[in-house]
This record gives sequence, structure tokens and C-alpha cells, in this order.
Amino acid sequence: MTSKKNPEQKIICSIIEQESIFKLIRQTASWLDQEKLDLWLKSFSNDSHYEIKASSPEIGSEMSWWYSDKADLEKIIEEIPDHVRDKAKRLHLITPISTQIKETRASVLTHFSIFRTATDGRSSLYVTGRYEDDVIKKNGHWFYKTRTVLLDTRIIEPFTHLPL
Repeated sequence: MTSKKNPEQKIICSIIEQESIFKLIRQTASWLDQEKLDLWLKSFSNDSHYEIKASSPEIGSEMSWWYSDKADLEKIIEEIPDHVRDKAKRLHLITPISTQIKETRASVLTHFSIFRTATDGRSSLYVTGRYEDDVIKKNGHWFYKTRTVLLDTRIIEPFTHLPL
């Protein structure tokens, strides 16, 4: 016998799922700030991809600055210690805006700003933009299927090879 949920139960379940997705987005931003990239990477499904894009009015189209599937991300993150690094700290301020949930899939829009604090203590706004995420639910947990970072900022100093 299957039980049907009443309208209030459906609303409560929807709110719980939305909060679970928003928690994923907040947690992964925190992991990026702490450079816990191994944990950040575990939040992606095995067949996922990550992309950074910016729109260029000069050429009248979007530019893709970074596109990697999970295997590429694993390799990039593994090689980070071998690169000369920007020693500044970063801090994400994020605002989840909306979710569209359909069973075990969801589309999510989040606005973000990232501040950068240099080793001398000066802080400045680094980048702003939006995350357009597609997430999937497996074994009771939400994972990124795609993370598209749409930057408003097109001049980044210093440029980074770390995910945003």
C-alpha cells in the first residue's frame, strides 16, 4: 500500500530538499575558501563537469575560460602543489536565489561575490557572478552534475588556477 502525501507534507518535503541543496552550495563555497579541494571535488557526481564562462561585449558572445570533467578536475587539483600560487585568502559570499526540483534532479541559481585578502592584509572584491548548477540526488545526498560559473568580472588580478 502506498501512502499519498497531503499538500502540506509536499510543501514541507520541498522546503527540506531545497534547504539540503542550499546547504550543499554553502558548504562547497566554504571548502573552496578553506582550500579543502578534496572535499569540494567529492561533491561532484562521477559524470559531472565544471565550467567558468564570461560574456564579452567586445566580441558579442560568451567565452569559456575553463571546462573540465571530474577526471580533469581531479588531475588539476592533484597538481596544484606543483604550481606557483597566489597566497591570498578568498571568501565567498553567496546568495542562493532559486531552485527548480524535479524528483532527483534540480536546477539552482546562486549569486556570489568573492573577496580576496592579500598577505599584507588588504582586502578587495575579486569577482562577482552567478552559479548555474544542475544537481542530482544519489543515496539521499545531492551532488553537482554541472557547475557553470558565469562571471560578471572579466579582468581578474591575479588570475587563479583554483576553482571559483
